[in-house]
Amino acid sequence: MINSLFSAGITSPVGNAKRWLTPGPTPPGWVSPGPPCAIANSHGTVAVFVEIDGIRRTGITSEDCTGNYDTVNGGGSNGGSYCDSTFNMYDPVVLPNYSGSCTSAADPTCYGRIHIEIDHDWKAAHYCGPSTTCDNAALGSQTNTSSLIDIQGFIYWDPGNVAQPWHSFSGWEIHPLTGWRLHQSSSNPDFNISTSPTAVSISNGSTGTSTVTVAPVNGFTGTVNLSRSTSPSTGLSCSLSPTSITGSGSSTLSCSASSNGLYTVTVSGTDGSLSHSTTVSYNVTSTADFSITANPTDVAINPGTRGTSTITIGPLNGFTGTIVLTSVVSPGGLTCTLSPNSVVLGSSQSSALSCSGLGGTYKVTLTATSGSISHSVIVSFNIRDFTVTTNPATVAITPAVSGTSTITITSLGGFTGTISLASLPSNGLTASLNPANVTLPPDGTTSSTLTVNSSTQGNYTAQVTGTSSSQSHSITLSIIVSDFSITASPNSLSLRRSSTASSLITLKSLNGFSGAVTLSATITPTGPRTSLSPTLVTLSSEGSGTSTLSIKSLKKTPIGSYTVTITATSASLSHVITLQVTVTT
Repeated sequence: MINSLFSAGITSPVGNAKRWLTPGPTPPGWVSPGPPCAIANSHGTVAVFVEIDGIRRTGITSEDCTGNYDTVNGGGSNGGSYCDSTFNMYDPVVLPNYSGSCTSAADPTCYGRIHIEIDHDWKAAHYCGPSTTCDNAALGSQTNTSSLIDIQGFIYWDPGNVAQPWHSFSGWEIHPLTGWRLHQSSSNPDFNISTSPTAVSISNGSTGTSTVTVAPVNGFTGTVNLSRSTSPSTGLSCSLSPTSITGSGSSTLSCSASSNGLYTVTVSGTDGSLSHSTTVSYNVTSTADFSITANPTDVAINPGTRGTSTITIGPLNGFTGTIVLTSVVSPGGLTCTLSPNSVVLGSSQSSALSCSGLGGTYKVTLTATSGSISHSVIVSFNIRDFTVTTNPATVAITPAVSGTSTITITSLGGFTGTISLASLPSNGLTASLNPANVTLPPDGTTSSTLTVNSSTQGNYTAQVTGTSSSQSHSITLSIIVSDFSITASPNSLSLRRSSTASSLITLKSLNGFSGAVTLSATITPTGPRTSLSPTLVTLSSEGSGTSTLSIKSLKKTPIGSYTVTITATSASLSHVITLQVTVTT
């Protein structure tokens, strides 16, 4: 096995075995570190390691698939399912035409052919397969039946297949194949061109692809220009991308069919005087199908009206049968009907999609189904409208103090136009809008400011209405006017000189008022002295608080009547009460 990269793994005696994979010490009869180049099995048959150069292969077949190693190789699971890759190889000098050779056991051309197998146990043990020199997948993709190949493996005589035509009426067989390569010669650099797959089946009106691979031979580094031709020349349109490859690489052959039939596409690669070609067969057939279209695909309507799109279903390639139509709306808010919801095709048929709903943009997916065939189309519905919203929705103010809320108008479904705004306040409340007319852009927003005012505490409402032509929307705000009250008990006092009297001042929250209230007292004319305790009362919502008003008469205070003024203040709110005070002897 000079220059070989492989451990053939054949031993004897093991019945009619052709390989040995069991790990462990070198088997009896072997010469470490590997087997001899010629080994005799238990039947006396000798297997010899050989290399054959410059031959071609036939198509590759997968057979004898199994999930276990052969018994002679230890049995048990092989961790998957592996198959023998079988094919024949032949000498193109002896057999210029393989298909017409070896027609009987007496035909001498049989000696120009030999049966070859890449063994399933070698694949399972990873002696062969991906990234090895006996990779069957690479052999199928990187070579074709016109490629010149060099091989290495063990040849032996299999008496059981001497009479088999597929075995070339000969017992000779190379099994296992231990390595292959593109033919290496002493000639000038060259390249090989191949396609995968070599046969493509597509439906009329569809596209099929095949990968064209350029592989260098003898150190080739040139640029291969690719071209293609089709026979027949009409009915199949093809393109290559890219159209040139430097050194090695691949291009995609893409072909679209317009007519049924069998086509042969020849891909040629040229670099100066070097030229090679490969072929791909295309089988174009008609597959019965149908199409679905919508007209229009975009429907714009106003709220309260219905929009319609015509759904057309047409047969393709002679399709006949019942088509069931369904619709799915996203998001919710749109109600749709299909009339009819099923059609029978022999010729084109139609159904009316009719929808109405709230303002907004919706997508309706129409699906036509017949058995396993299903096609869809999407129709957009734009319900042109607008909304009116407010922030805040509740405005809290005090008497004679204004409050505001922002009125926002939002376009739905692409609505655009001028919106007239009007306010309707309840009795006792004033309201105004600035601006009173706004222009709304498509799918945009605009705003206006509502200002409210009342002189009396209480609960009020203000309705804001936006109108554009026949479309109108309203929103209602709550206006809370809060205040506080002040009372004195008693509200009149009589006292002698050199004495003191008092009155209880009570503050109450009205309609949710809360806050700090400052108290002050004055007396006219001057005479008795006044004081308040405390002078700051904090009210909680719907709560109350008190302060004590004290009146002190001195020894020389003039006898007579006096007026005490109590002022309660909180921010801009202010309330005043008076008490009558009489000083006697």
